[in-house]
Amino acid sequence: MNRDHKDRGMKKWNGFFMPETIKMLKDLWEDDQKTPRPHLDETKIEEMERLLFEGMATKRLLEITTWTNGFFTSRVGFVTKIDPLKKKIQIQDELRSTINLDFFSLTNVMVK
Repeated sequence: MNRDHKDRGMKKWNGFFMPETIKMLKDLWEDDQKTPRPHLDETKIEEMERLLFEGMATKRLLEITTWTNGFFTSRVGFVTKIDPLKKKIQIQDELRSTINLDFFSLTNVMVK
C-alpha cells in the first residue's frame, strides 16, 4: 500500500516533551538570541546628550536606539521632554504616541 506521508515537523514531537522541557528549550533559544549590552564611553554619552538637547530645541527628528534585556529597539520621533533628575526622556513618534525612555537604556542617537 503506497500512502503519501506528510511530515508534521515539530508537532509530532511535542507529545514527547514535558511542558517544563519545552519552556526550558524556548528560554535557551531566547538567551541565544540576546546581545550583550554595548559599552558606551564618556564621549559617546556626551554626544547622545548633545543630540537629544539639540533635537528637543530644534524639533529635529531623531532615531533613538535602546537596549533592554539583550535586545535592541529603534524608535524615530521628536524629543518632547528631558528629565535629568529622573534620567528619563520623553519622545513623540510620528503617530503622535508618547514614549518614555530610561536614559540608561540608550545606546545610540542619530539625526534622521
